[in-house]
Amino acid sequence: MARWIGRGAPTLLAFALAGCGAPAQPAAPAPPTPAVRAAGGTWAQALTFSGDVPGGMDHVLPDGAATHSECTGRNSRLAGAWASAMFGPIGPDVYELLVTVRPYRGPSTYRAPAVVVQVARSDGSAVWQTLAGDAATFTVGIDEESGTLSATLTNLSTTATSLRVDGRWSCQT
Repeated sequence: MARWIGRGAPTLLAFALAGCGAPAQPAAPAPPTPAVRAAGGTWAQALTFSGDVPGGMDHVLPDGAATHSECTGRNSRLAGAWASAMFGPIGPDVYELLVTVRPYRGPSTYRAPAVVVQVARSDGSAVWQTLAGDAATFTVGIDEESGTLSATLTNLSTTATSLRVDGRWSCQT
């Protein structure tokens, strides 16, 4: 399984929109323009992490050299995929939360395997991801820039399911 770590927002969007290993498709529409947070602005989060990474993420960080949060939001339907990359503090460390939904058909509740969730330390030293058998439920609200997430993730180094994330997410300023 491919790893999406650090500075992965552009990679994530390209990965989500490319279909990762899917058979060749007819020409797709242009990739969606992501909703990008204003420099210094924040997106409010209410996410709880348990297991290997205990704590909460209540906001994303301002853009920096290694942190650039974005989501495809309302532009996702055109491409048939929804994607986000959010960098935020959990305790003393910075983590990246990546979510993709494919196929994406608009505001709704999506479940694995259509939903892939990944959490990584910003330095890439630890990565967790939903794998076969891991549960993931991702709800996209009517505004397509907020919703809920509930997922169990597997540590890619140990292959043990050892991280849980639950709560409300937002990619709105």
